[in-house]
Amino acid sequence: MKKKREMAVAADTDKVATAPTAKKGANFVKLLPSAVTIAAFCCGLTAIRFAMFQKWELAVICIFISAILDAFDGKVARLLGQSSQFGAELDSLSDLVCFGVAPSVILFLSTMYRFGGLGWSVCMFFTVCCALRLARFNATQIANVPQPDWAKKYFTGVPAPAGAILALFPLILFFTTDKACFLNVWFVAFCLIASGALMISTLKTFSSKMIEISGNSVLPALLAVSFLVICLITELWLTLSVLVLAYLIAVPFGPIEYAKRQGEKNGTDKEEF
Repeated sequence: MKKKREMAVAADTDKVATAPTAKKGANFVKLLPSAVTIAAFCCGLTAIRFAMFQKWELAVICIFISAILDAFDGKVARLLGQSSQFGAELDSLSDLVCFGVAPSVILFLSTMYRFGGLGWSVCMFFTVCCALRLARFNATQIANVPQPDWAKKYFTGVPAPAGAILALFPLILFFTTDKACFLNVWFVAFCLIASGALMISTLKTFSSKMIEISGNSVLPALLAVSFLVICLITELWLTLSVLVLAYLIAVPFGPIEYAKRQGEKNGTDKEEF
């Protein structure tokens, strides 16, 4: 009897000892997606700081890191089952600073200041377009309109991180070639206006959900990622230039593929009817 009582006390002690640890672990998991978003937000703010000290390369690198972190925070939340409205709102606010405000500040301080008030107006146009694009995305998510699985693999308009990288393309080309012609004010203004217009457009663009890795393609995918990382480490600006050009080439194919799939879906529905 005494032995049973001692075993019960020991079991209760173990519960008390392990409960706080489990709770701490659960809290950490819950905070992890928001922590990734805040890290991206801090990178965006740091990009503005580097721009104020005319450290343009470090500023663009911070925006690039923000884009990478932004690509993972939502995936981490879904993987851990911690998706929430709070996280979605925090992500949207972070995106506005990192991909709407920071690129405008960087480009105004580096080149667009030569246009004076007109240059600032162009930068503001880009930021407003980014805000409208994010607001439209949030409204669509809240409305929760049913969509087929294939349609979820497309964005409406260019996403904010891609829009920011496109706007910064003149600086990236300058870092790659060291040719001042890429810092021409008219070229920078064109990139700002074009990237802003692409963000608020209704063009269907490819999302990362298009990439599906099966069991047989895991090794080739790992090799491709390894090669990309090596290129980024050894030739950062040249690799970024190639990636941006590849994305620009892919943009026109998004609406074409979307219309093709939509036509196939409508044809199937008619046959069933």
